[in-house]
Amino acid sequence: MNRSIELFERARRLMPWGTQTNAKRPEPALLDAMPLFIERGDGCRIQDVDGAWYIDYRSSLGPILLGHKYPAVEEAVRAQLEKGVLFSMASPLEIEVAERLMDLVPGLEQLHFAKTGNDANQACIRLARAFTGRDHIATCAYHGHGEWFSSGRGPAPLWCRREGNGVPRVFDELVHRLPYADIEAAEAVFKEYGDRLAAVIMVPYDWNEVVGHDFVRRMRELTLQNGALLVFDQVLTGFRLARGGAQEFFGVVPDLTSYAKALANGYPLAVYGGRRDVMEKLYDVILTTTYAGETLSLAAAKATLDVVASQPVIEHIWRMGERLGRGFDAAARDLGLPFRTFGLPPAVQFRFDPDPERDEDLRMRFFRELFGMGIFAARPFLLNYAHQEADVDETIEKMRHALELIPARSVASSP
Repeated sequence: MNRSIELFERARRLMPWGTQTNAKRPEPALLDAMPLFIERGDGCRIQDVDGAWYIDYRSSLGPILLGHKYPAVEEAVRAQLEKGVLFSMASPLEIEVAERLMDLVPGLEQLHFAKTGNDANQACIRLARAFTGRDHIATCAYHGHGEWFSSGRGPAPLWCRREGNGVPRVFDELVHRLPYADIEAAEAVFKEYGDRLAAVIMVPYDWNEVVGHDFVRRMRELTLQNGALLVFDQVLTGFRLARGGAQEFFGVVPDLTSYAKALANGYPLAVYGGRRDVMEKLYDVILTTTYAGETLSLAAAKATLDVVASQPVIEHIWRMGERLGRGFDAAARDLGLPFRTFGLPPAVQFRFDPDPERDEDLRMRFFRELFGMGIFAARPFLLNYAHQEADVDETIEKMRHALELIPARSVASSP
């Protein structure tokens, strides 16, 4: 890891964090174990700057749905590059990608493109407030770094320290944070603020142990009863739960929804859309960006969506995730270890201990061993279409070996 460490020291002198993305900051406990800079990707594998290859379970934080350098996507981008990247007027690709999205996702009557999930979610909130004439919103989970998502009342978010984060305190009066799957907390917020809430923006599933079918349905009921809009943030879950997104998986259609990661298999593109009457507020509320119609990302999205629509992408990801989860659970059971997987198969997570500190310590020990064996560990393990049975089976064997290497004294402390 000599070059990786050298680059990291240079980067830290040039930029905060040593990288552009908070989630790419190296884990302190893994600083000398995980690769800090990646040189290339191919299928489900990535190569670091020191030449080591890894089976990639981070999938670039989610955008890689089909696998790195997926041929149909790369061919579409190369063909579009010959035509141009950005024009003075709209590209036909905007229409073609919009039509494909509307064919896949229930409730998308109109939409607009953006570049990031944060921008798409911010646009949804702005539209909801303009449409309803109300100022209050409720948030559920992480929706980006925007001011509406970095403030509020309720359980403090783990991802953003409230104190001193640059967001005016006045926002706290208008934002109400809801824990995922906590119906009682949601009902309490609606009881007090229901006639002032413009919207609830929520992740339909937060990749945890509870899959909140009842919660999602109740949020739909509460928003309808109180005249608020329901917004699904599908920046990460989009095209991993089902072809039709959370709408299909939960059987609930929101008023607005956002997509970003996995939409274009790694190329920068986001989208927000939903009810026609709500989206038409864009004639009054100008939310615009020059690069929303950038054609390389749109070409990538068109190709990606064609693959999702015509091939068993979602089914394959679920099947590989189930295989990985069963393999880990069997290895832990064979070794007499009280470890297990949890969460839905497209995003496998691991539980090592009921105590959070011991759980984290064991996870870092496990991940350290995996990185040393060529497995790019993540939380959660995000499967993509390029992961094949052989890749998953190789991962399971290395997981078994990693579990054998975790110091016995750490395991013995588990109840």
